[in-house]
Amino acid sequence: MIELELALDMRMTAAQVIEAVAREHPGLRDRVLDEQGELRRHVNIFIDGENARFLGGLSAQVSPDSEMWIHPSLSGGTHR
Repeated sequence: MIELELALDMRMTAAQVIEAVAREHPGLRDRVLDEQGELRRHVNIFIDGENARFLGGLSAQVSPDSEMWIHPSLSGGTHR
């Protein structure tokens, strides 16, 4: 888990959070965003438990007390 400290009155977009975290963890951006700067289709972002795709995507607002989770989609396995 990575914690990002924000000013109490500061709001950021999901894209700004990704960029802020990527400054400390350089490989993150390329794994989450495609060449056009859009969310990769196999990656899901959740803000306070809600899928960011339904909150405005990378423009979704993240408040200082929010939790934002980045999850790769999982697939595969075997069927019996």
